[in-house]
Amino acid sequence: MSSTISSAPSLPIEIYEQILTSFWNQPQSTHDRAIFMKSSLAVSQKWAMIYMYIFSQDVHIPSGEFALKFLEILRDESPVYYSLTENGTLLNRRCRSITFQRDNDGVIVKKSIAPDSCRPTSVLVQGMLNTPTPEHPMGLAIHAVTRFLYSSNKLPELRRISIFFANSTMSDLFTRNNFIGFPTRVTELDIRFTYDARTPRDVLRKIRRDAAAIGLLPYSIKGVRTLRVTGLSNVAVRELVSSCAICEEVHTEWKTYRFGSARKTR
Repeated sequence: MSSTISSAPSLPIEIYEQILTSFWNQPQSTHDRAIFMKSSLAVSQKWAMIYMYIFSQDVHIPSGEFALKFLEILRDESPVYYSLTENGTLLNRRCRSITFQRDNDGVIVKKSIAPDSCRPTSVLVQGMLNTPTPEHPMGLAIHAVTRFLYSSNKLPELRRISIFFANSTMSDLFTRNNFIGFPTRVTELDIRFTYDARTPRDVLRKIRRDAAAIGLLPYSIKGVRTLRVTGLSNVAVRELVSSCAICEEVHTEWKTYRFGSARKTR
């Protein structure tokens, strides 16, 4: 990439910016995105500066490990990012969204039970509902970053937070996060749980019909006006709607609800 940039001096830098922006905004696996992020800092100083300009507008956090790095960046404790973000001011001027993404390559399957068992003929090997599971690093990462932003004046232009979990339990997110202390400047919240095509249909039905509470408090999310949810149980959706004090639009995979600006809050 370095030789390409240096060998084409007549090509405007805006062209490279358009190419990188297009690539950055495409859906990618966490693995591919992490590799691109790491390699972009090593190509050349010019390439790193272009990448940093794009990264600063729509931040992607592909792992719990990078979430810790991002907290260092926000605290001006990362020398490399500090120099590339114009002494830390670039993120504050440009950042409009943060996307947390957790991929899980595991497939949700069913495990046969011995015929002489009095239990049902199959059980879920991986709990896809709110069953107790070890806390996932991304759940902790989301908690740490949102709490920091809530209590600081960093990223004043931030308006959207997206959370994408693939083949995960809802407890991976909600064990740690009740979203008390969610940054009030965020007006859009997008939470998507997606599952592998091989996931049995009855598992997906169980997820949707799960009646377990996820532990959100009414009116605890103060600034969100647009809520997008996919792949959550009906109970989880109701709790999220109830927690968004001034929410005007709710988009689900099934229907869009509009409450209007006259929605009452406590």
